Amino acid sequence: MFRLVYVSSARTPFGQDELLDLLVKARSKNGQRHITGMMLYKDGNFMQVLEGEESAVRQLFATIEKDPRHHGTIVLMEDLVDEPLFGQWTMGFRNLTDPDVLAMAGFNPFMNHALNSSNFKDDPSGCLELLNLFREGR
Repeated sequence: MFRLVYVSSARTPFGQDELLDLLVKARSKNGQRHITGMMLYKDGNFMQVLEGEESAVRQLFATIEKDPRHHGTIVLMEDLVDEPLFGQWTMGFRNLTDPDVLAMAGFNPFMNHALNSSNFKDDPSGCLELLNLFREGR
């Protein structure tokens, strides 16, 4: 099992309809490729973890890098792992600017940071901590 975590920026901020469309397409394509993961969005920035067979994940990531809606794509982590963290989702999703997310008990300090490499490059494990908050339903 291969895990890749990256951040990217939208060329223009995504509205709720655009995010929903992206999510529906990602879930469909990831299901076909047996890829699981989680995507976070905040203020025009994405953080995403992709898990699956290494060649399938790398192929999907190459497609994402070429997507004209994104720029500044930076890989934060790449690992071979025994078990997926997000195996139950073809693509989990949270918009971190959603008022319901901001009101969650146990609000995490990572939610105050932009989803970009400068906030996670010194300690990339922080990106998994943030993504795990939503896997565990906190």
